[in-house]
Amino acid sequence: MEEDDSESQRIQNECKDLFASTDYIMEPAIFDTIKTYFMHGGEPSPVVDLLSESYTAVAQTVNLLADWLISLGTPVQEVQQMVENHLKNLIMKNFDPKKADTIFTMEGGAPNWLTEIIEHSIWRKMLFKLAEQHPNCLMLNFTIKLISDSGYEKEINSVAVASQQVEVYSKVLKSSLVTFVKEGIELQDKNLQDIIALTCRGEHTYLYSQMLLNSIFNRNKLLCNENGCFIAKRISQEIDLAAKEKNYNITPYSLALNDTPKYPRVMSGLDSMLTKNSLNTSDITNLYKLYSSDDPPPVHLIRNSRFLDMLISYFFEPSAKLNPEHKDKYLYLLAYASSVCEIYNGEERLSIIKNNLDETKILIQTAYTICHENKASSDLLGDLNELFKCLVLPVVAIGVLKWVELIIIDPSYFKLNTDGSPIHLILLDEIAQLHPLLHSRIFTLLNRLFLENFADLDNLVQIQFKKTIIDRMIFLMGKGYVVPILAFLNKCWKDQDTDISLIRHFVMEVLEMIGPPYSQKLVSLFLPLINNEYINTFLKADERKIVQEFLTYCKENSLS
Repeated sequence: MEEDDSESQRIQNECKDLFASTDYIMEPAIFDTIKTYFMHGGEPSPVVDLLSESYTAVAQTVNLLADWLISLGTPVQEVQQMVENHLKNLIMKNFDPKKADTIFTMEGGAPNWLTEIIEHSIWRKMLFKLAEQHPNCLMLNFTIKLISDSGYEKEINSVAVASQQVEVYSKVLKSSLVTFVKEGIELQDKNLQDIIALTCRGEHTYLYSQMLLNSIFNRNKLLCNENGCFIAKRISQEIDLAAKEKNYNITPYSLALNDTPKYPRVMSGLDSMLTKNSLNTSDITNLYKLYSSDDPPPVHLIRNSRFLDMLISYFFEPSAKLNPEHKDKYLYLLAYASSVCEIYNGEERLSIIKNNLDETKILIQTAYTICHENKASSDLLGDLNELFKCLVLPVVAIGVLKWVELIIIDPSYFKLNTDGSPIHLILLDEIAQLHPLLHSRIFTLLNRLFLENFADLDNLVQIQFKKTIIDRMIFLMGKGYVVPILAFLNKCWKDQDTDISLIRHFVMEVLEMIGPPYSQKLVSLFLPLINNEYINTFLKADERKIVQEFLTYCKENSLS
């Protein structure tokens, strides 16, 4: 009996301590605490006294001050934002994951107030930050799943938060993939980087994502042209390349996901070269023997993006030294991977189509010879038409693009080419014309060349060179690659590190090329350049007329 009295007294004291805490009457657990207190023999008067004495009316005072601010003329939205931000900072500073888990456990599920606050953007953002800081908090992990289930998975942009639960991660990954497909090629690079950041978070996210993407492709690959499942394979390859750049050892995974272990001799050769990131004659010879046999392995095994990139570099890097004795083996494998097609009925291979193999070998060889014999613009001019014929093949176009970049970036380039408009850049126009999928790569190269400082060039020649680069960008815009180029030149103008004559040249050339109707996106990026006083000041009368026509259209259509 004495033990029971002692236990009851202990519980009463614990309840009294709670009643004495600041503003406890406002706590959600107040009724449960009062009930517990009375069940263990507590008297009413201490409850009233303690709750009254501890009541400081913090929440009510905040409401009163907010009402005063509104009455004095402060906008309601500003007052609300002020209160919410202060409350958010207090929560972030004082959040205790153990107490949060205790409340969560006591409630036996999601409290009503939790389901209410996730409906508001400001509190969802706060919960994402808390979940990132406290990854082991049960309540926060449950809340993130609740947010995802409520349809807000697109807002979960923290990789750390998304990768903690497979259900949440799956929804975020799905949302990222859908965004990549829907927003198209102009936002492709940005959206792809988001996917890469998500999937390369750790070994588990990498493997899960790659298995998912490869499953999507393998289930639908027989109809990939109709259903677009090749996009899944392409994203998978980009993830592989990004993971390799981060020095992750992903070679065993990427080969396994491609069914390479079913062919041990192919597996051995590719594993060795991909792991070392270097081609070697022994493995190339073995692969050549396999793929030149009467019953070669499936072509998709050597369509590994890293392996193909190494083969292309072997032929088109200016500094590459080819082994004449084995060059034809490298050439055969690159041409085979680029041109051979297989027809399947389920898992059974019915035929191998090699109709374009010999022609592909000839065109790669021709392009290689031209590139390695001509480094100066004057030397290249005579072979330009022949090289244009080779550029029809995507594999040659990628190789020449790599060659042009390395040639022009070489410090010795302008010692051989004093012209501010090198003919090598004309090759980029032809590649842009023939291969829309290479537009992004071409722009990346032009971007790099434009920002490069060529110390050996006279200032006037350097401006002429950059004007030529802008002309290549404008040609690319004419082929549909618009927003990234506008965004780039807009940033150059804002940073004020670009000669204003170049911006003026870009503006006038674009205005002469385009015509209404104009999208809001185009106007938002282009209008600041046109409204620049340094551009308008030096315009001729006919140029001012073109500018005015654009401005008038924007004003009449409420686009400015």
